[in-house]
Amino acid sequence: MRCRKQAVLATFVAVVAIATTAPSAPAAFSYGTIRSSCAPWDGPAIGITLTNEPAQCKRTSEPFISVGIWRGLPVQSGQVVKFAPGSDAGFASRCKKEGTCERAQSGTITFDRYELGSGASGRYELHFKGDETLSGTFDVKWCDERVICG
Repeated sequence: MRCRKQAVLATFVAVVAIATTAPSAPAAFSYGTIRSSCAPWDGPAIGITLTNEPAQCKRTSEPFISVGIWRGLPVQSGQVVKFAPGSDAGFASRCKKEGTCERAQSGTITFDRYELGSGASGRYELHFKGDETLSGTFDVKWCDERVICG
């Protein structure tokens, strides 16, 4: 009986060790697009749409995260954009579908790579009501669309 308990314990420890060292699945909202956009006062901005699957410029899969940045432009590689109450850097929202979105209360977007006309990659951490946090990495492609603000 004692050998059986030790064998069960050893098996349990092995399973836990394998589970914690196995490669993780791709992060949610790690794909998407980036494009020129307009700030609320019609100044320049960039818009980022993060999705769960590879994105297309003219079509967005749901659910998605929508990000708008209008301060600190042009964005540079290594730049960190922070959203917080009272901040006017931009916004981030999670959307179940177009028009059904919840604004993040605060968050951070870090651009590890930013190439105008090509794309961007980096990390995000967004905080919502109820102490819920969405975080992950992203790699977005540039969608070249003509935007006229004003």
